[in-house]
Amino acid sequence: MPPNILISTQNIRKSYSNTMLFNSLSVNIHQEERIGLIGPNGAGKSTLLKILANLEQIDQGDISFSSGLQVSYLSQTDIFDDQLSIQEVVLKHFPSHLEDWEIQKQLRDIQDQMQFEDMNIFVGTLSGGWKKRVALACILAQNSDLVLLDEPTNHLDLQGILWLESFLQQAKFAFVLISHDRF
Repeated sequence: MPPNILISTQNIRKSYSNTMLFNSLSVNIHQEERIGLIGPNGAGKSTLLKILANLEQIDQGDISFSSGLQVSYLSQTDIFDDQLSIQEVVLKHFPSHLEDWEIQKQLRDIQDQMQFEDMNIFVGTLSGGWKKRVALACILAQNSDLVLLDEPTNHLDLQGILWLESFLQQAKFAFVLISHDRF
């Protein structure tokens, strides 16, 4: 596989019962690529993301991942322990090999990027849009090469959507984003 390709699929097929989601699908995802995936409900968009995240298996075909690839998956729904603070939630997602000073520096950077005024606020007190930012903060802590975002604008108001657009325009990782909004 060429060095700038993160994931390559060749003629993959996936169906549920009698419903064919996709057949003979081949796609390459490159470093720093930004992909928007749109389509009607039930077309297999979320299933494809789960396959790329290695959370679901294909029925047929081949899928290859580049060596050492770090993939993060952001599901449509965010599930957190409401009794934990934002900081406690995010700290759980840092790689174990990092030194404490590295974690603290990255945590400050994440706080700035996510625009959290206070990382000690309990997640249970946050709106859906701010919980989405916590989920994105967890992904940033993982330092991924590829981020798979399943309808990240769910639960976001207009201000949150504009913030997300700006955040993704500056992202240093490749991403695939599912949306019903073509713009």
